[in-house]
Amino acid sequence: MSRPGVTDAERELATVLSRYDDAAWESLANRGLLRRARKDLESVRPHLLPGRDGEVQVEVGDAVVRFVGPGPASAVCSCPSPTVCRHVVAAGLWFAGRPDEAAATGVDEPADLHDELMALDAAALIAHAGISGYRWAHHALDDADVPPDVSRGVYLAVRFGMPAVEVRYLGGGLPGLLVDAPVRDIERYRVAAVLAWQRAHGRVLPPPPGPVRAPNEAEQSMTASRGRLRGTVIELLQDLVEIGVSHPSPALQDRLVTAAVWAQGVEYHRLARGLRRLADEVDLLVVRSSAADDLRLLDELAQVHALATALDVAARAGTAPPALVGRARADFDDVRRLELVGLGCLPWRSGSGYHGLTCVFWSPTAGRMLTWTDARPSDVAGFDPLARPSQPGPWPGVVSPAHTVGTHLLLTGARVSAGGRISGSGVTSALVDVMTADDMIGVVPVVDRWSDLAPSRPAGLLDPAEGSSAWTVLRPTTVSRPVWDASSQLLRWELVDAVGDRVLVQLPWSRANATAIGRLESLGELPSGTCVVARVRRAHGEVVAEPLSLVRLGDDGPGPIDALHLGSAGASTLVGAMLAAAVPDRLDDPDAASAVPAAVGALRTLVERLAQRGTAGADARTLRTRVADAHTALRDVGFTLFVAPDPSTPPADQLLRSLYLVQQVERALR
Repeated sequence: MSRPGVTDAERELATVLSRYDDAAWESLANRGLLRRARKDLESVRPHLLPGRDGEVQVEVGDAVVRFVGPGPASAVCSCPSPTVCRHVVAAGLWFAGRPDEAAATGVDEPADLHDELMALDAAALIAHAGISGYRWAHHALDDADVPPDVSRGVYLAVRFGMPAVEVRYLGGGLPGLLVDAPVRDIERYRVAAVLAWQRAHGRVLPPPPGPVRAPNEAEQSMTASRGRLRGTVIELLQDLVEIGVSHPSPALQDRLVTAAVWAQGVEYHRLARGLRRLADEVDLLVVRSSAADDLRLLDELAQVHALATALDVAARAGTAPPALVGRARADFDDVRRLELVGLGCLPWRSGSGYHGLTCVFWSPTAGRMLTWTDARPSDVAGFDPLARPSQPGPWPGVVSPAHTVGTHLLLTGARVSAGGRISGSGVTSALVDVMTADDMIGVVPVVDRWSDLAPSRPAGLLDPAEGSSAWTVLRPTTVSRPVWDASSQLLRWELVDAVGDRVLVQLPWSRANATAIGRLESLGELPSGTCVVARVRRAHGEVVAEPLSLVRLGDDGPGPIDALHLGSAGASTLVGAMLAAAVPDRLDDPDAASAVPAAVGALRTLVERLAQRGTAGADARTLRTRVADAHTALRDVGFTLFVAPDPSTPPADQLLRSLYLVQQVERALR
């Protein structure tokens, strides 16, 4: 039976408090206050005081806590603290722990919580966060690459990807939505969590109308500056083609550098990076470096020209898509606590003149793969990606990057970018625990049917790169023997799932891959259930994987993971012979030389020859006719995207547009 005199407010408060666990209390306050409140309860006995209708008052020592709503988030304490204090936490812990019916369960009522969130309308959300906060929440969900993860248990939870924030709902209305990380304007995240929950269950509230205020002077200045920049960049890129990409001048290199600085200043981050790359390529050609490549410069020109044109079209429509504008590389979100599982380290070298080391992690906190990278230009002395795994870092508490492999890490003060890169900031600290293979497979998402693989290769050249999301853990049923293909300088290895589908694992020859190639060449029979951590992509419509490490179940080795790129290649005759013969690294994409229709190759060849010589001295009518004829030939064989060129378009602009279409077709055929 219920205790006589128990009020409705007490029962509602008890129902909400019964859902609070330590994680919820830490989100409301922090771990230190929770510890202090429990210590206070050892020496102080709280007791109920008479309260107004709809309120519950609890005396804790010399303070009085008033619960003015159905939950501790709306509690008010008589102490001077302006935020949730230890008295509120102590009162809540005591009230939830009482043995009478006032502290009876409400734990088995997640459906009620769901109904409460689904019942919130736009007016309630705007009243809580304001129309600007409501608009921000809509934009945050619309711009997210992956929708927030929603789950229900004792309470409801919405987990955002970047920044890695979890919002819990334990009852008590909008103030009862608890955010587990310190964020500015917490009301915006509460509204975003409600909208995400409703969208996940079929209800989409309308976005607010756009602001009607006139842009201020700073916004007008930014808009005008961006408009001038887009016109300047398009004209500059056309000048490069008119002069000829084989012989640019130092003045053009200076103009590219100036445009890159300008683009960074108006926060066109992707355009700024593209212009910097062009400036570097032009610099190599000006000084006649052996690393210069005028056709590589032309390919980059076509993509930057397409980006500038897309930004211009979007601006005329009154938009600025984040995928086109980009984000500053230095933009990292603070994550208070971040769990990581170390999956391996990958030394690499790119064709653009950089080399480095990347460590791959699965984050149960963020629900995604994350990476940490240390990279330098290849001509910087003193940095060796092959030696970097054994050197200190990346965070205090971690001996070396190699020490992260096969371990569970808990980072505090972590910083993570939207693309999934973890900063090596010195303010981050790490606690490291060892893991068994079984523990690791229990935490990391494993794919054992290749039909479930959906590697997100960019659909277009201007789409954001897939980044850390390409890494996955494969569990094959059977594996083939690795085979070395001497003609293509690739190590090939097939993984077969339970229904007979195959994934091709391949590694191109390079000194960075020598250790992994040697390991795989001498690979013996793998224990049943062994998993392969790999970066997955699509090539020619097939799934192709680049191996990182092996997770050997039931292995008595030194750790749960065999990091293929760490250690030595052992007694590999193949690697020894390749190193002895000084075979150069294969830095190109193994599928870059894939066959394309002759008409596509003919248009590329035409554009390259005309752009190398320059269009300034060519007859514009003849040039347009040759390009138009090449487009007609492509339409005749089914490539309808090659429409007839606009006669009013400048020849240089026409060549760049044609080459970009060729690049899109080549990408689609890979």
